Amino acid sequence: MMPSMWRAESLRQSMVALALSTALIGTFYLTTNGFNSPRLIAYDQLSPVNEQCDYDSSPEQFPNAPGVMPLRAELMQQRVEESSGISEIASRKPVRMIRDPNSAYSAVAVDTVHNEVVLTDENLFNIITYDRQTNTPPASVSDPKRVIGGLNTKIEFQCGLYIDPANGDIYAVNNDTVDSLVIFSRKAVGDVVPDREIHTPHGTFGIAVDEQTQELFLSVQHDNALVVYNKMEKGYEAPIRVIQGSHTGLADPHGMAFDAKNKTIFVANHGSYHEVKAPLPDEKRRETRYVGFPLNREDAVPGSGKLLPPSITVYNSNAKGDAPPVRVIQGPHTQMDWPTALTLDPERNELFVANDGGNSILVFDASASGDATPLRVLKGPKSLVSNPTGVYLDKKNAELWVANFGNHTSAAYDPMASGDTPPIRVIRSAKASDSVPGMGNPHPIAYDTKREEILVPNCVAHPQIAVFARLAEGGAKPLRRVEGQGSMLGRTMHGIVYDAIHDEFSVPQQFAQAILTYRGSANGEEPPVRIIQGPHSQLDAPEHLEVDPVHNEIFVPTRHASVLVFPRDGVGDVAPIRVLEGPDTMLTGDNVIAVDSVHNLLLIGTEVGKGQARLLIFNRTDSGNVKPKAVIGGPASKLNAFGGPIAVYPPKDEIIVSVAGTGPYAQLSSDEAYVGVWSINDNGDVPAKWTIGGPKGVLRMPRGIALDVKNKNMLVSDKRLNAVLTFHFPELF
Repeated sequence: MMPSMWRAESLRQSMVALALSTALIGTFYLTTNGFNSPRLIAYDQLSPVNEQCDYDSSPEQFPNAPGVMPLRAELMQQRVEESSGISEIASRKPVRMIRDPNSAYSAVAVDTVHNEVVLTDENLFNIITYDRQTNTPPASVSDPKRVIGGLNTKIEFQCGLYIDPANGDIYAVNNDTVDSLVIFSRKAVGDVVPDREIHTPHGTFGIAVDEQTQELFLSVQHDNALVVYNKMEKGYEAPIRVIQGSHTGLADPHGMAFDAKNKTIFVANHGSYHEVKAPLPDEKRRETRYVGFPLNREDAVPGSGKLLPPSITVYNSNAKGDAPPVRVIQGPHTQMDWPTALTLDPERNELFVANDGGNSILVFDASASGDATPLRVLKGPKSLVSNPTGVYLDKKNAELWVANFGNHTSAAYDPMASGDTPPIRVIRSAKASDSVPGMGNPHPIAYDTKREEILVPNCVAHPQIAVFARLAEGGAKPLRRVEGQGSMLGRTMHGIVYDAIHDEFSVPQQFAQAILTYRGSANGEEPPVRIIQGPHSQLDAPEHLEVDPVHNEIFVPTRHASVLVFPRDGVGDVAPIRVLEGPDTMLTGDNVIAVDSVHNLLLIGTEVGKGQARLLIFNRTDSGNVKPKAVIGGPASKLNAFGGPIAVYPPKDEIIVSVAGTGPYAQLSSDEAYVGVWSINDNGDVPAKWTIGGPKGVLRMPRGIALDVKNKNMLVSDKRLNAVLTFHFPELF
């Protein structure tokens, strides 16, 4: 080959290589969620009102990080000057917001003495009371008699409801965020403090009461347990007894029903299961377990997770410990699909099941066991039954009430109704023509660049992944939903990553200790294309994850201060290909994660303690007990707690983080919550380059973050708003 031809060919090959490299990197950080996927941490009980969040800025906070020192004075001054000139960014309003303005009913009960229907609202965080005779036409909205709601009430994701038959007191179970059963007088109105509270394990769902013995039963999703309290308990007292163990058959327990005649308790189970094991006396635990509480996620046996069929388990009401059920209803003939709430007709010996995933009410003989066929099924468009998460039998007035999370209604039926039977009366929080976003605690989000769609998981009453158009706003209807028993999803999805290179998205399944990967266009009860699960996986209670489609790896932080790395295409009982762990890593059990595949960096956000968090930067391939390359944290950083994810944008060396904020109600909402932008080159106590939100901004509890690079937008999910907000943020890009 002549020199000129060689030079031309060499130049052509170089141009091709450059174009290919640019296309690959562009595809990765411009079209995948590998750099913009949400990262979220779990958090526990509400802080006391007067608690102060003081950051310990002493050098001992960063003992192992090389080169960590107070930020250089000139760089600090530069950041301060930059911040002073970008107040417009900090106070910027979203250009769009997906948010349902209407109540989403999740639980229902009837006060038969006062002829009132009480409903919990998981969207706007209220307890709402209506006249029982309310009947609202499709084009109208029902008028409530009373509404309880606001930060003082500690009401948020109420999934269980009980009305005291003697005095009308309202018992409402917080399923997430606030570990408290709140109790109000029937006269309570507005933003009032509960008359009484019972501190509960995290993730309680159902409630049932034995009035004769004055015992109160609660189901605990996260711990596969039932706890029993004295009904008049208050504060932080231990349960009277706990039902928990491998023989109980409890697997993601939800609603309950108490049979006073036969002294039995019925429990609905979604089927996600993992084992727990008591720690050794000298074994250190990250969380403090209250004495007498059930074993929790800290005690999960790694790799013990299973995805079991749904069931209804029945126990003697005095059962305790690892007590097996006296009967189990389970099998394909039952038609159960995420059975969620239960109610009992003792006269007819019938059990009613709110079958969330099946959009139906199933009625069983209460003495049934095994693969029993329902006596009758209420289902169909005329029935209005849509994602029912609450059901209640009003024996006095012979009416069956259903709370429909899927269509803004609660409706009353003849208890003998079956088939596609219309309701007797309907309570409506919106007009029938109004669409239903169906969001409930949208923790993480992802952006599908191929279809220009937003993926939004639900984390409470009705687990789902809702897919919205990029330009969706207001009470928009999802384009499609991944949901139901066949999807194998569970609640507490604190991570989702869209991989545009392979057109897939992945989520963790915490209760079953699994990583689920779906087709990018998945819909309905479509199962995952791959599942990582099993004893070799070492998965304990996975909440977050990152997918690196360039290097074909999945990163999963654990609750035991480590990061597991799996092959992206791993299937089944796959062992990690490497593990990052050890005291020098500075990891704790509260970790969110992102990967910068361009600069080969692993970024981890970790909670240090009360009001203290930090960003750790590692090499992507680090393994074992490795010190971070850099640590960002301290008073000037204002990194008090991660509201959710870390995202990265490699072209600008940027790290984007949601920060929960501080204040007396920080677990619920904070005036100081914001999204901040740092650099991968930062180290030490560095303030954010840019912020959006706080103080007193639009964000109240930011969670997931995703980047729409093409349109220069940043998308943020907010737990308190139950919304996804789109900010036009060209400065970021």
